[in-house]
Amino acid sequence: RIMKFLKYILITFFTLFLIVSAGYLLASSSDESKPGYAKLSMPSWFFTDTKLALNLGPIGLKPTRWIAKRIIQEAHGELDSAELQLLSLLDDIQGLQLRIYEVEENRPVFDEAIDESVSVLQKENWQTLIKIREDENRIVVMKPGNDHGDIISGLSVLLSTPDNAVFINLVGQLNLEKIAVIADNLN
Repeated sequence: RIMKFLKYILITFFTLFLIVSAGYLLASSSDESKPGYAKLSMPSWFFTDTKLALNLGPIGLKPTRWIAKRIIQEAHGELDSAELQLLSLLDDIQGLQLRIYEVEENRPVFDEAIDESVSVLQKENWQTLIKIREDENRIVVMKPGNDHGDIISGLSVLLSTPDNAVFINLVGQLNLEKIAVIADNLN
């Protein structure tokens, strides 16, 4: 009986291990060696309140892309050019890192994380596209330095406001014109 019990325990642990491993691979199937991948410095969980944390690779993005397209199409009967550009951009994304934090009295922690991320990316030859400090808002947008023309291999957006901090890294063959149309319509 003991051997049979141990056998079931081993089978259970092995099955759980396989399920956890498969889930991990599905969620983090992004290849960190891709040119558009950015090693962002995230603030420690000990000092922050994380609202959302996502790491998705090509496999994990397929259902996310499908759901996002359905939501956009159902919410709007006829799509305007920005929404069409957004749907097209979703097809181009092959990897996503996204962190959204609630900023409380710990704003310096996020500013330090942004400074550290920018420093690391600059050492890896990333170029700054936008750098804005206005009132209490801060935004930095960067792309890999070896990209030329309208198609880039990645994009990183680092943002902090008095309420939220956002760290985004998009990986894939991204069209800057599509991103510009979407950004213009967000304003």
